Amino acid sequence: MDPGPVQVECVGVTDAGLARDHNEDWFSVGDLDAGALAEHGQLVRAVGPRGPLFVVCDGMGGVAGGEVASRLAADVVWQEMLASRTTAELDVFARHLRRAIRAAHRAVVDEAEARPELRGMGTTVSAAGVAGAALLIAQVGDSRAYIDRAGSLTQVTRDQSVVSALVHAGQLSEVEARLSEKRSLILQALGTGEDVDVAISLVELRRGDRLLLCSDGLHGPVNDEALRHALSEHGELDRAAEALVALSRQAGAPDNITVVLARFTGDRLPLPAGADDRPSFAELDPNEEGASALTSTSFVGRRLAARAGLRADTLPPGIPATGQHRAVHTLPADPARVALDRGSRLGLLAWLLAVSVGLAILVLLFGDLL
Repeated sequence: MDPGPVQVECVGVTDAGLARDHNEDWFSVGDLDAGALAEHGQLVRAVGPRGPLFVVCDGMGGVAGGEVASRLAADVVWQEMLASRTTAELDVFARHLRRAIRAAHRAVVDEAEARPELRGMGTTVSAAGVAGAALLIAQVGDSRAYIDRAGSLTQVTRDQSVVSALVHAGQLSEVEARLSEKRSLILQALGTGEDVDVAISLVELRRGDRLLLCSDGLHGPVNDEALRHALSEHGELDRAAEALVALSRQAGAPDNITVVLARFTGDRLPLPAGADDRPSFAELDPNEEGASALTSTSFVGRRLAARAGLRADTLPPGIPATGQHRAVHTLPADPARVALDRGSRLGLLAWLLAVSVGLAILVLLFGDLL
């Protein structure tokens, strides 16, 4: 009996946040089979031979530049994927996706060269598509992709940032990375440099998986535990997306916030095999074919780490491209801590410093009486 097609449901939302007066983020959700973008990112349908395409871009470059770069990049990725031939072969689909991202990079560069007022603009991109029963994600910059599966939340992309390179080199802890003044420095973006080194992640889907694509306006101020808790509290995608944006705003929303959420169902996808069947991902090298295209070492990660000034002899033997990255499986013991973010940690440090200074002053003023 034919199990029928994979079903996909998607919503998208973007918000300027509390500190910016304009929004440089952009997202698009499209149905490659129908050849049409989904209005407001809302998509509910069966996945055809070509499947859906999800794109999140976080622009940079001033009042106009960032907005132009992010929208242009998303539009070019869509048009390039629409023009590519239908395929269920993972390595072929990966090549299509990488070519689309590189075309978007060239388009942003050309636009900036043609319009001097836009010089210096750029954008990150995370773009995901479906090939067979697998999800492929192309990554440039530090927008992220997560998979929410049966009570676990797993980041399935690696941030292309200075602090991420330092963490993988063992020179910085996760806590230090979130507090680092370098946390906003990314190693590459569309529109900067001669070319971009596109990382492609591969995730085997399970029935009920939810994909979260987001800009750093969400994952910057809100930690993974809080993201997971919000997703677990809201089964409906629109409610979950609203809750995620609200979390960022509660944490100060220092940047634009973009969320794209998609759920995959249908009998064609296997059910999770149990609690240990957590999302894992591998990097797929589009220069190779078949099984040899799957790599256990992130060559993109090593090249970008070198760009950050990390010598090869300071790096571990391989920056893993395969695994379960930053997975969250259970709620913290104290649910009140799920919204703990970078700002609250800094606030706590500031409070402790103020108390220490206050005590020192009291000792100096009243030491003889104590």
